[in-house]
Amino acid sequence: MFEFIKHSGDVVKKVWGTETWIFSAHPYNPSIVKVKDEECDFISLLEEHKEEILGSLRYSYFPLLIKIIDPRETLSVQVHPSEEDTRRLGEKDHGKDEAWIVLSDEGFVYLGFRGSISYEELSGDVIKKMYKVNVKRLDSINIPAGTLHALGKETKVLEVSANSNITYRVHDFGRGRELHLDKALQVIRKRDLSELLTGSIKEKPLNADLFKIEYHQINNSKEFSTDSFRILVCTHGKAKVAGKQEEIQMKEGESVLVPASTEKFKIRGRDAEIFLISAK
Repeated sequence: MFEFIKHSGDVVKKVWGTETWIFSAHPYNPSIVKVKDEECDFISLLEEHKEEILGSLRYSYFPLLIKIIDPRETLSVQVHPSEEDTRRLGEKDHGKDEAWIVLSDEGFVYLGFRGSISYEELSGDVIKKMYKVNVKRLDSINIPAGTLHALGKETKVLEVSANSNITYRVHDFGRGRELHLDKALQVIRKRDLSELLTGSIKEKPLNADLFKIEYHQINNSKEFSTDSFRILVCTHGKAKVAGKQEEIQMKEGESVLVPASTEKFKIRGRDAEIFLISAK
């Protein structure tokens, strides 16, 4: 049995910029990963080693999807349905909670809306109803299903979400793509900014209903234990991840999945910035 799975990400070009999918088990864009330097299909690997990878988690599918989003332009104003919403609306994909960790030095996001919102407002200049929030590097933003949101131009983020690719687009800044106003109005929920803006990831982990994101600055060695999988995303520097028998190197732009069966592992590095992501 292997102790680590490595992935360098799959870049997907968008009209507004790029997004890099990391350890994707979604059929829209499944990842090709490396196990002991051998390439393999991530979905097939999960099917063959589901218990060893997921451990104590009781999912019939891989529960998370991770991306690095690097926007040249502001993304569409959008909302994601909950798991309950997807069943009610007859969708084939899962509901989608997500969160962002800001990686650019500064930027902005649109979140929530003032007062109530009507179909006419949603189909008009909806951005005027929303809160524009200036953000800085390592700010954490929790975006539960039903939250109206848009990522600002040149605001690079690490995105962690449920394993879903479902989006109801409300406003697309004149790019001409399909909108989903009727469905969006059925799933939008009012959110206070205090629910969404959770402070710096350096100060405390981001704890969402479906996942947890931790920040680690590695300047020597740290030891971890786990009864489910962990995903390590390196955004600066270099590090080595060691188990009982295997050791794997990672650098900025690379990620490592530690299966539950590995149980214990160490991260060694010098000025390495690592995000440790786990499912619940």
